[in-house]
Amino acid sequence: MSKRILRLPLVLYRRLRFYYWQVVNHALFIRHNVKIGIKCKISGILFIRNAGSINIGSMFTANSGKKSNPIGGDTILRMICQKGARINIGTNCAISNSTLWANEIITIEDNVIIGGGCRIWDGDFHPMDDKEREAHSSNFISKPILIRRNCFIGGSCIILKGVTIGERSVIGAGSVVTKSVPDGEIWAGNPAKFLKNVK
Repeated sequence: MSKRILRLPLVLYRRLRFYYWQVVNHALFIRHNVKIGIKCKISGILFIRNAGSINIGSMFTANSGKKSNPIGGDTILRMICQKGARINIGTNCAISNSTLWANEIITIEDNVIIGGGCRIWDGDFHPMDDKEREAHSSNFISKPILIRRNCFIGGSCIILKGVTIGERSVIGAGSVVTKSVPDGEIWAGNPAKFLKNVK
């Protein structure tokens, strides 16, 4: 009985913190015009910058911050959508302490899990030509990213522009994905390469 009484303040603190996160994130969604479905559970506070369109499906689970997911390091979950760009996340997806940066479009279909510390970038950020970089040009290449249903992306992966990851495929932790992955395959490494088929 005494252990329960001693634990009560901690339990109350955790519940209050969780409700605080929900209120703050809900306000962020309204402020940044993010459409989100029902039955979503978010631990921590997201970073959102939306000059385009962000749509998140129902039953979305997210961790943002080291208290929410210590293995994701000290990062948070960021969704950054440039002017005219789109981020579309399907139903029953889970993302932890990662960064989604869309200059064109990032599409994540249903039942996708993305581990801590991942980077999903659909553009190069800077031009390849040094003279354009000196002039601070924003003339860089962007190509859509598509992560199909039931994929698992291990922690600390980087997924670059123009990549499609096929249904049920798995990307090993720490991989850099520079080209598309077919359905039902396991890839890993830098650059990521085929290892074997999913059973």
